[in-house]
Amino acid sequence: MTDTTPETASDIDPEAFRERALASLTTARDRTTLLTTCVDEPDLTAQHSPLMSPLVWDLAHIGNQEELWLLRAVAGQEAIRPEIDTLYDAFEHPRAERPSLPLLPPAEARAYAAQVRRRVLDVLEGAAFQGTRLTEAGFAFGMVAQHEQQHDETMLITHQLRKGPQALTAPDPMPVALFTGPSEVLVPGGPFTMGTSTEPWALDNERPAHRREIPPFFIDTTPVTNGAYLAFIEDGGYDDPRWWTAEGWAHIRRHSITAPLFWRRDGGQWLRRRFGVTEAVPPDEPVLHVCWYEADAYARWAGRRLPTEAEWEKAARYDPATGGSMRYPWGDADPGP
Repeated sequence: MTDTTPETASDIDPEAFRERALASLTTARDRTTLLTTCVDEPDLTAQHSPLMSPLVWDLAHIGNQEELWLLRAVAGQEAIRPEIDTLYDAFEHPRAERPSLPLLPPAEARAYAAQVRRRVLDVLEGAAFQGTRLTEAGFAFGMVAQHEQQHDETMLITHQLRKGPQALTAPDPMPVALFTGPSEVLVPGGPFTMGTSTEPWALDNERPAHRREIPPFFIDTTPVTNGAYLAFIEDGGYDDPRWWTAEGWAHIRRHSITAPLFWRRDGGQWLRRRFGVTEAVPPDEPVLHVCWYEADAYARWAGRRLPTEAEWEKAARYDPATGGSMRYPWGDADPGP
């Protein structure tokens, strides 16, 4: 069974795919550039946590994967830097050992990624968007753009773990308290088409579309706020095993977890560290940096539970008016700026 997504390869002309691919690649690269130019070279080459790669590894890895898939696999070009393939193979080297590798220094990594991108844009200009799974509807271009955005998320985590002065700024998120609708909604039971068989840039773990029968359920309309989570803390949630699974209780005791990561109590006030800035925990923002065990314990304490993957997707995509699955919670139109 397929979904009701209107956008398929036959619905969009090659120029539309070309524009979409260019916009996606450009947006991702602009974000990568921001995340790798806002700090000095020592911060780019340092490992800020054994869980994360040096930022300069991510930068060259992004370029290497783009070369492998778009220049070599799609365009059939010869390798630019074949000797670095193993250095930037994520399966070959765990993150903890990557700082010891002979990585490209920042200037060379930037030059390499830029060289690859210039050639990729030439390939994109003449791409036919048909013939193979990689070229059909520009799939490989979308996959590479998604891959870069995924590493941008990884680099954001590294920035949060990094010690030192502030390097990133961003507007404050909209407080949840500004939402004035109902606190929860009922999602009707019945069949639901999960996944996709028609979205041209969907990855393999999003395919194929398949029918799921989901019983009716209620779901909150907004994320849990810091203020609501603070009530759980103040009620002794981290000291009461009733709210935790056996594995979760063992996890928080083993790691001495008593609050979300990056939070600390200062007298009667809770503070958090956000990209190098220490500030009071804003009560109306969504709570961040809790693991699954903590989210599950909070839900039990609040008399709730966490949604399943199928429930989460149905709540986000199901259109009760048509019975179909939308591309986004608001409909099928792409998001604006």
